[in-house]
Amino acid sequence: MSSATLPPGLRQRTVSPLALMSFAIGLALSTSLAGTAQAQTDDGGRLAANLAEDTPERAPGQKSDPKTLEGGLWAESLKAEQQAKTSGERDLDPALNTYVDGVMTRLAGPYAGDLRVYVMDRPFFNAQVAPNGYAEVWTGLLLRVDTEDQLAFVLGHEFGHFRHSHVLKTYQEIKAGQNAAMAASLLIAAVGVGAEMNAGSYQAIRDINSVTNGLISVTYLGTIAALMSYSRETEADADAYGMIYARQAGWYTGGNAILWQNVMDETKASDFDKVRRGPSRINIFRDHPLDADRLTALAAQDKGFNHGAPSTRTAEETKAARIAYRAHIRPYLGAWLRDDLRRQDYGQTLFIIERLGRDGEDLGLLDFYKGEAYRLRDRDGTPDRDNAIKAYKAALTSPDAPSETWRQLGEIYRRNGDAKNAVDAFKTYLRLAPTATDAWMVQDQMDTLARTLPADAPPGSAPAAATPTSTPATGAMPAQVPASTAATQTTSSGGTT
Repeated sequence: MSSATLPPGLRQRTVSPLALMSFAIGLALSTSLAGTAQAQTDDGGRLAANLAEDTPERAPGQKSDPKTLEGGLWAESLKAEQQAKTSGERDLDPALNTYVDGVMTRLAGPYAGDLRVYVMDRPFFNAQVAPNGYAEVWTGLLLRVDTEDQLAFVLGHEFGHFRHSHVLKTYQEIKAGQNAAMAASLLIAAVGVGAEMNAGSYQAIRDINSVTNGLISVTYLGTIAALMSYSRETEADADAYGMIYARQAGWYTGGNAILWQNVMDETKASDFDKVRRGPSRINIFRDHPLDADRLTALAAQDKGFNHGAPSTRTAEETKAARIAYRAHIRPYLGAWLRDDLRRQDYGQTLFIIERLGRDGEDLGLLDFYKGEAYRLRDRDGTPDRDNAIKAYKAALTSPDAPSETWRQLGEIYRRNGDAKNAVDAFKTYLRLAPTATDAWMVQDQMDTLARTLPADAPPGSAPAAATPTSTPATGAMPAQVPASTAATQTTSSGGTT
């Protein structure tokens, strides 16, 4: 891939030799393990985590020798951590960071001092802990987990990789295997042929960069992708550790297989056939594949905690756990949904919204973003425009509907040539947000439409607004955004007007 095919933000970037070497390690690991590492199964065909054969636990506070291979991995992790620390995508909200860090601290126990958690505003399901203890939790993960128990399981999974030095273990397995020569060749090629490896590193992260216009560093994500390349067997071990550590810290483990099932179902809901036909992944680096065996293994492990009986909760207890978690993420819900629309896979976003609405909470906000997904996906010959109108109208029956719902509804009416309802919707928007900086533009558009109406035109049939509890609803698109950029601001880089 030539640099001319890269997004503008990536074309002039260079990748350091160390980062290229790190990426080569990742490619070597993923290539060779795919052909040699077979997950062991028990009689039931389940993935069986052989924890007794795993690398020994690192001690709390343990440091690496800078002259060793592990020391080199730590050095690369430190570089990536510095970029994460100063990244514009780092979420600095104190309450959110305190909450996520609290979950990790409770999980890690005596290892808590070794871990540093960074919440990153990225709309993908992803978390990771690097060899030096630097951890990232992406907001796409926080949006998709249903309960704190599920969040604890995912963080416990990543903590297991750290606590048992899986990066070092994986590299040592490659070095001792038949593909060591190939790994060495890739390392040499990485240093000697920078241009080729630059294209390779972009390929590994194209899923993100294609929709974020190069906002994320190639070097940084290249290092992370390389460091986080694990075998299928190691992933099974990490699943088991996630269950163990969450259970030890007092979290419920009966719903963790449901989380992975939700990820698989979201894959099937994609707008893109290639995504639907591909394997489900639990992160964007394509090294955490999901399949039915992993769900079966989690269910079996949960039964093992209870002498053969699954952990259970009543429907009321399950709902209460979801509601308790929603209280922690509600202030950010609208912003995260807006970011998810940036991925431009509206089928998956709609799947997420349907799940989030199951308990009848935040329906005004959720229906607004449902309308946005339909509006952005609207193409000739599809019912999406009508579905968008229905979703906006549904949002307006809830008190937490953003005032912008009226503006977006008016815009769709305008596109449909329904001037009467468009004018009524715009009027209501201006009444609810009279100080919005786009008010003059909406007023001008409304005046233009009004001149096309007969003098005796009856009032339109736009739905009555519910009394808002907040204007706009938390996380919704700010009313100050000009109407000409409303769709872009609502969905970040996703969709067109």
